[in-house]
Amino acid sequence: MSHVVNLILDTMVTHLTQVMQTDVDEDNETYADIVKKGLLQENKAKKNIAIGVTGGDHDNPEYLDGIVTLGTHPQIGFDLPAREIGGGQMWYRRGVVRVECFFIREKLEEEDAFIAAYEVLGRLMDNIENVNLTGIVDDKGERAVKLFCIGNTFFESGGAPKSFIFRGKVLWMCLTERD
Repeated sequence: MSHVVNLILDTMVTHLTQVMQTDVDEDNETYADIVKKGLLQENKAKKNIAIGVTGGDHDNPEYLDGIVTLGTHPQIGFDLPAREIGGGQMWYRRGVVRVECFFIREKLEEEDAFIAAYEVLGRLMDNIENVNLTGIVDDKGERAVKLFCIGNTFFESGGAPKSFIFRGKVLWMCLTERD
């Protein structure tokens, strides 16, 4: 038994593992050492790039799942009727993908650290909407329809002179249909 959000998270992790790890040479400074579902709690000095996929946002409990007309959803230029005659509802399930770049072992110059960090962020954002949701239906009949990358925050958070750190998150919304 599984909820649609858990199924979406698992599918996102599988796809992001492919594009952030498998398709990237392990010696490349943008290779993601960790791609996982859940919070990032690993030793930052040993694992330089980490990606954590979660439903919701523990920094912002107001980042709610809900029917598409819920007033707190951002306007993303995709308008739908919330309900259908005879049943059915359209919902947005929301979450974040945390990204951490700890360039400690690499001893990069600051400009090179910026280039690598934004390469990681760009690859992540480019691939969230490419996740194949075909066949994702939970035990209650809720099915994933379309995944949207809707925003991000990303910033340098310390590390000079040659141990630069970048952190942030990418916000996503997934349109689902409930019977």
